[in-house]
Amino acid sequence: MLNAVFGKTMENIRKYRIVKLLTSWEGRYGANYNISNPAFHSSTIFDDNLVSVEMRKTDILFDKPLYVGMSILDISKTCVYDFHYNFMLKKFSVDDCKLLYTDTDSLIYDIKCDDFYEIIKENLHKFDTSDFKQDNPYCIPRVNKKVVGLLKDENNGVIMTEFVGLRAKMYSIKCGSVYTTKKIKGVKKDVIKNHIKFEDYVTCPERIPGNL
Repeated sequence: MLNAVFGKTMENIRKYRIVKLLTSWEGRYGANYNISNPAFHSSTIFDDNLVSVEMRKTDILFDKPLYVGMSILDISKTCVYDFHYNFMLKKFSVDDCKLLYTDTDSLIYDIKCDDFYEIIKENLHKFDTSDFKQDNPYCIPRVNKKVVGLLKDENNGVIMTEFVGLRAKMYSIKCGSVYTTKKIKGVKKDVIKNHIKFEDYVTCPERIPGNL
């Protein structure tokens, strides 16, 4: 819900389209008239009696509170930077806390220590642990549910064993034999789920010309 509200404040209304479903070719409300309109963008023919015509908007009303979305992004970045520099790098040396990947509101680390979950327990004011199992093996209490500005372990105690980061919003995480997370922005979820494997992320750089 929070992401949806943020997204509505930052919508690019220049990309809005008007889609018309038309059942005739001739006339003011026919496909021919709309296709010849300067605002015409594209069309899709379904059958002999049905075509969709996509039109660009000729009048654009800038009524989105972009300043709200920009402020949310800035505050999010501030929270992430504060967590990294004023918490993680004060707990660990640079060699023991390698930052593998970061996004607007997330961080992926390679951490070397005896027990990071003990550090979470000692610093619950920094974490949302509400999604951990009630009987988790680390005895971490479930607190701070949905508290804004806190970080959470997306794996909820399941150890990450492998990570491949190719570029922004294109990465894969392997948690032993438990599950694998795969992300590729712009690719349909069913394609990622059914046709892309963790090994594809691993071998991808080898298949790019110039990287061999």
